[in-house]
Amino acid sequence: MGTDRTIRNGVRCDRLLQYGQLHNTGVRCELYYPGVIQTPYKYSKIKQTSVRLTIALSYICNKISSPNDMRYLQLCSLLLALSACSTHSPDIDVACEIDLQNNYLLKWETTPRIEGEVQVYRSTDPEHFDTAKEPVATASIQTGYTVVPDSLQTYRYYFLLRFNDRYDRIVGPRAERLKYIENFRDLGGYETKNGKQIRWGKIFRSGEFNSLTANSINRIKNMGIKTLIDFRDSEDIIKTSPELGFDNVINLPGSLHYRQNLLPRLEKEELRRGDANLFMQDLYVAMVSGSKRAFKSMFNQLLVEDNYPIVLSCINGKDYTGFAVSLLLSALDIPEDVIMNDYLLSNRYFDKRRTSFDPKNCCDETQEALSLIQSADSRFLSYARDYIRQQHGSINNYLEEELGLTPEKKRQLKHLLLH
Repeated sequence: MGTDRTIRNGVRCDRLLQYGQLHNTGVRCELYYPGVIQTPYKYSKIKQTSVRLTIALSYICNKISSPNDMRYLQLCSLLLALSACSTHSPDIDVACEIDLQNNYLLKWETTPRIEGEVQVYRSTDPEHFDTAKEPVATASIQTGYTVVPDSLQTYRYYFLLRFNDRYDRIVGPRAERLKYIENFRDLGGYETKNGKQIRWGKIFRSGEFNSLTANSINRIKNMGIKTLIDFRDSEDIIKTSPELGFDNVINLPGSLHYRQNLLPRLEKEELRRGDANLFMQDLYVAMVSGSKRAFKSMFNQLLVEDNYPIVLSCINGKDYTGFAVSLLLSALDIPEDVIMNDYLLSNRYFDKRRTSFDPKNCCDETQEALSLIQSADSRFLSYARDYIRQQHGSINNYLEEELGLTPEKKRQLKHLLLH
């Protein structure tokens, strides 16, 4: 495919020579409005209102042959402007973080850039917001962010952002700042390949819940989590505190007992970085068959509506849980890059200093090996998922053939978790 790029009188036309219709030529145009829009308004971002508009644009832009041919330029500009003024909403991306002072930092970006006001409403239930009340914050859309203080730090909040009283977006913080609980995250907001999203506040992932402060206990209780699915092996299980108020604690051990083999090798300083990489890749491949009973049971529990909200957990919330979550996201048709990015977030939300093995007196090679083992490395998950594809043809085949997730069960799971 070749490209013929020209810029004439503020209109950039890329003639992308390709096979197909429209005289074997597709056209992408970017229209600049000096002093009004600071960045190019991309035609590729505009949602087309009809096929006729696309054909017309292609035909007109192909007719542009000289800077003096203003007739076609004016027609092209007019059609682009009409498309930009269509009833389709702008693309609005929103995000939420909890800062070090436990304030909520809300950020947004719109394409194209729009002016006006954003109103922020807060709720502990992401399915219900009382917009009849005054918003907790208002801000100019152009600023791109606002901060909502949280002085009590007792509840987990979700936010509805209303742009110019027309466009609503719901968001919550991906991760919680819970003292002594590692890697606690909400899987809400991830978008499927067909544009649906995972509901906020329905499914979480986390490290173990052994050490808790009173504030962390209250915050988790107020989230209303009903079910803990625990993938820890039998030798690692410590009974969960009843103060957390879980209705169901379901132990589904991964059954690989890998820590029993790992710790002696670390203590003897037998493990090097290369060994650690092979160990972790082998561990993830072993989960494909050795832990499938746990993952099959997990999906059965995820199909029970009364179990929600649910949290998936193991020691660090990284390996058993990371692999299980990757299967869940695949079942929900979340794109591969999003699945991998979620897995890699463990590197941000897991504190490597919190480990049962103290490496400070070990040689540098052993410390490097332990650091790799404690990491979420894309090679680990990719190796296992590639192995599944090699053995079963696809992830979906594995989900159905080995874990019993039939098309009907998958539809039911999407009904429970997507909107």
